Amino acid sequence: MKPQGIHLMKKLVYFIILYWLISANAGAQNRPDEALSFSLTDGREVITQDINENLLLRVIKDSSGGGWDIRVVNKPSNIHSENLLYHSVDWHGPYPSQIYAWQVVEKYFPNERQLHVRGYDYDVKISLKNTVTDGQGRNARFVSGSVYILWKRKP
Repeated sequence: MKPQGIHLMKKLVYFIILYWLISANAGAQNRPDEALSFSLTDGREVITQDINENLLLRVIKDSSGGGWDIRVVNKPSNIHSENLLYHSVDWHGPYPSQIYAWQVVEKYFPNERQLHVRGYDYDVKISLKNTVTDGQGRNARFVSGSVYILWKRKP
């Protein structure tokens, strides 16, 4: 191969490597830090997952069996720890961090919700997939479907 061809090949290889590095970095910035998924009919009462050294994701099944309460709490935590997904300590009533069959039936919240973790540079995205419910109103129950919870540190 002539020296000009070798020089051109080197430039092409450098360009490909540079392109790959830029693409990989852009993709990494759009990926969540972590994820958790479970069935809406999961039998566990509580599902927990560490977010980082200070935060814990806690998913609690409603005692009536009609839904789930998704919480992000400070560590160490207990059942009464403040839910940092609420935008205020004064909040009362249904909130997008709650997943209840009646909310799905009534389309009370969208099936995809993004919430900020109060006091931290984290966002949590909650997605409901393939939900099937039985019943009406507050008596509705999940028959099938999945929950996907993604969390990501804000840049």
